[in-house]
Amino acid sequence: MKNKNNRIYFPPILTILILFLLILTSGCAPLRPQTDPILDKKARGLADDILSSNQEITSSKGTGWVTLTTDTRKDKFKIAWAAQAPNRLRITFLMSGYPFETIVATGKHVTFISHTKEHKPYTTISSNPDLKKFIGIPVKLSEIIAILLGQIPVQRFDHAWFKADNSNYSSIVLAQNWKSTFQQIHLDTNKKVQQLLFLDKDDTRLYEITYLNYQSYGKNRIPVTLLIQDATGQKIHLSFTRFIPNPPIKESVFRLTAPGS
Repeated sequence: MKNKNNRIYFPPILTILILFLLILTSGCAPLRPQTDPILDKKARGLADDILSSNQEITSSKGTGWVTLTTDTRKDKFKIAWAAQAPNRLRITFLMSGYPFETIVATGKHVTFISHTKEHKPYTTISSNPDLKKFIGIPVKLSEIIAILLGQIPVQRFDHAWFKADNSNYSSIVLAQNWKSTFQQIHLDTNKKVQQLLFLDKDDTRLYEITYLNYQSYGKNRIPVTLLIQDATGQKIHLSFTRFIPNPPIKESVFRLTAPGS
């Protein structure tokens, strides 16, 4: 409608509605190139297969080795863990055969315990904390649990397409509504995941997971050696020496029954 000065006038409620629709539209449309919808469907199918791989493994026990590398130090630990989807974990880091650190995730919060009294027991409020302040790389606890269950920690996504400069369709870009970060999956010639990257809105790498070796456990192919690395060069090298899929795990494993236990 027009006012007496011949200008278009929008009632306040209509103005609010228009602004809301603009915000909604911009939030639901991640920055992406123009792509072929048929190829997008193929990219989504491959990503869905990766996201769902080994999802039937809902618990695991195992042992392995972890090497943490920063710009100032390098530490190697033996690890033993029990994990249960989606957010319960008990993992102990050992050095020279002695417990060094234990992390217990109950499904409601996460407690970090130093067996060497390097720090006081610390409990998070979140059930899925960002681990950057603890290990230097901004991975979520749920991603570590997924790795220990033999899964590829692809985050939920709304959009999938093949990277524009990728002629053999081996690189898939994933985006989620309302998030400014992206994921990128690189596949080998057998469509096996070689690398999973996490990128910000400027296509800058936040961190990446490189898959170095897989091993068969029954019908499942489990990534047993991998490297997690951020843009500054901090690294976590993880290798499994024993992996038990779907073992029964007692409820008490994920409870702290005594200080430092």
